[in-house]
Amino acid sequence: MPVTPISDINVSVLEVPFDKPIQSALGRYVGSDWVVVEMRAEDVVGYGYSMSLDRRGTKAVVSYIENELAPMAIGQDAAVPEAVWQTMFAPNKARLRGGVGVHALSAVDTASWDVAARLAGVSLNRMIGGYAQTADVYGSGGWLSLSDEELVAEAQRHAANGITNYKLKIGGARDQARVGLLRREMGDDFTLYVDANQNFNVREAVAASAWLADFGIAWLEEPVLADSPMDMEAVAAESAIPIAAGENAYFRWGFRDLVERQAVTYLQPDIGRCGGVTEWIKIAHLADSYNLDLTSHLLHELSVGLIAAFPSGHVVEYMNFFKDNPFTQDFSVVDGKIAVPDVPGHGVEFDPAAHKKYRV
Repeated sequence: MPVTPISDINVSVLEVPFDKPIQSALGRYVGSDWVVVEMRAEDVVGYGYSMSLDRRGTKAVVSYIENELAPMAIGQDAAVPEAVWQTMFAPNKARLRGGVGVHALSAVDTASWDVAARLAGVSLNRMIGGYAQTADVYGSGGWLSLSDEELVAEAQRHAANGITNYKLKIGGARDQARVGLLRREMGDDFTLYVDANQNFNVREAVAASAWLADFGIAWLEEPVLADSPMDMEAVAAESAIPIAAGENAYFRWGFRDLVERQAVTYLQPDIGRCGGVTEWIKIAHLADSYNLDLTSHLLHELSVGLIAAFPSGHVVEYMNFFKDNPFTQDFSVVDGKIAVPDVPGHGVEFDPAAHKKYRV
C-alpha cells in the first residue's frame, strides 16, 4: 500500500486582543493566543490548533513542536494519524504529563487527522463517527468583570440567536446576586450553568451546590482543584447538582479517572489540550460506554465536528472572540446550532487575511 509521508510542519502564533480585559476566579485576560500547526503531505495541507487565554507559555509550545515533535512526525505516513500520534508520544511520555507538551501534541495530532481526512476526501466528522451534522451550543462568558447590565445583555444576545443555555463564572463576592439576577431576567426555561474555575474546597463546593440548586442550575463546573480528582469525587457524592469537568484533564487516562470515580456527569475535553483528535475519540467512546454527556471547552469551531460525531455529544461551548469570521468556512450559530462543515478535513482554516492580521 503506498505511503503518503508528512513532508513539512510549520508553526505560527496568532494573538487576538479583547476589547477589554475579562476576569474569572483564575485570573484576568487581555486576549487569546492560537498556536497554528500547518502540516503538509504531498499537495495536501492540514491544520491543527491549541488556544489559550493567558498568553503565557506560547513560545514553549512552539519550541516543543519545532524541536521535539515535528522531527518525529515528518516522514511518517499521513494516512494513519494514530500511528503518527504514537510515534510522538512513546518517547515523550515523561515530558507529556500535562501542560506545554500536551498542548503541542494536541495541535500536531489535530493537523495529522485533518490531513488524513483530506487525503480520504471526507469530513473528519464522518471519518471518526459521523453521528450528526449539527451540534447544539451554549453561550459562554459571564465573566466576573461584567457589570450586572453587561451580564444580562450577554445572555440576551445569546437567546436572540436561538441559544437557550448560558454559562457564567462564579467565585466572586456577588455570586448569588448575579445568578439570581440572570434567573429572574431570563426565566425558568433558560438553562444556566456555572463555572467555579477550581475556586472552592470540598466543603465550600457542596455548600454552593445547595443554593445553586435553588436557582435550577444545570451543572457546577470545576468546583475544586482539577489536579485532585478525589476532591472532585467527594463533591460529586454530596452535590445537589451535576458536576462538569475535563478542560484540565489530559489523555484518556485522566478522563478514565474522573469517570471511574463517578466524579462527573459531563465530560469536557479541550481539543487543544486533551491530546488531540486521537485522544478525543477515546474520550468520546468512554462517555458513550458510561452513558455520560460529552461537551467541549473552547475552540467551538473544531469542537462542533467532534461533538457531533458521537452519540454522547451533548453541547458545544460557544465563546467567540472574533468580530468577523476569520475562517474559510462559516461557523455561525443558527437557531442555537452550528453546522459541521461539509468539506474534507475538519474545515477550520484561517483565511490568509485573518492569518496575516493576527500573526505575531
